[in-house]
Amino acid sequence: MNFLEGIYSFLFGDGNPNANLEERRWQEVGQQIINQKGAVVAEQIAPYLDISPGPLSSGENFMIPVLSRFNGVPQVTEQGEIIYHFPDLQATAKQQRQKPVSPYLEEITWKFTRASSGQVMLAIGLGCINLVGALVLWNLLGDGSVATQLGGIVGFVQSIFWVLVAYGLGFLGIPLGRYYWILVMNGRIKARNQIRENRAEILRTADATLKDKITAAQAYAAETLITQTNLAYTTEKDLITQEAEQTDKIDAEWQRLLEDRS
Repeated sequence: MNFLEGIYSFLFGDGNPNANLEERRWQEVGQQIINQKGAVVAEQIAPYLDISPGPLSSGENFMIPVLSRFNGVPQVTEQGEIIYHFPDLQATAKQQRQKPVSPYLEEITWKFTRASSGQVMLAIGLGCINLVGALVLWNLLGDGSVATQLGGIVGFVQSIFWVLVAYGLGFLGIPLGRYYWILVMNGRIKARNQIRENRAEILRTADATLKDKITAAQAYAAETLITQTNLAYTTEKDLITQEAEQTDKIDAEWQRLLEDRS
């Protein structure tokens, strides 16, 4: 980047590196479901969501937005475990090859600036010159006598003196404040990444119980056939009406499953 672009990057940064995070999240969730042929367990989706640390046995309500977005339904296996079936993505899985997906959703940490070290040093030097110049003007114009004698441009400079001071302070203060803000934001990002990585590690080193759940989901995916009765959407109804009905259907099915397990 050129010098002016470097100055702007130093002052205001280069934008949110995770602006497309939700798009990435749902792409990876959808691809994971496709890779599992349309039937998954919660542990296979957890590494892509923002979930508080702790065992998933305390509740799987975080799956409701996934079910709603991809038109899925919860199912109970003969062993009483909940798996999640996505007929639409099961159909997609039959039409295309599996694609690799990252083991967990990783947010990108913020970078202070893309400007080169030389451009950063020049920007800092320019900010220092602004402050030094303001201090020199303060000494020259402090009592107002010089401005009174010379008038003209000197008087004008004295009238906007505090604007110049604010500009000099802001030129260094904005990047300094942004630097500490980035430290806080990156700390939060790293914490969320660590939680999702831990979820992925639990899946990678699955115990016997989790392996049995995954096997049951795979068997269900292999046996389930898509019919008109389990299709989430048709062309016979308004899309908004279908989305509302689908959400109500998921909520009702979710409550029924919880009651069956209690």
